[in-house]
Amino acid sequence: MAEKDITQKVLEQYNDVFMDIVNVLLFNGEMVVREDDLIDLPTSSSKKIG
Repeated sequence: MAEKDITQKVLEQYNDVFMDIVNVLLFNGEMVVREDDLIDLPTSSSKKIG
């Protein structure tokens, strides 16, 4: 199961893939979020709370 999580995280680093995921899941496929709207931020500082 851990390998699937790693693969998902790698794919989500690509703005075009992340844009597609957001638009499909949140906006029923409508192009609301565009690739140019996204910026890359470091994720290594993310913490799991709980």
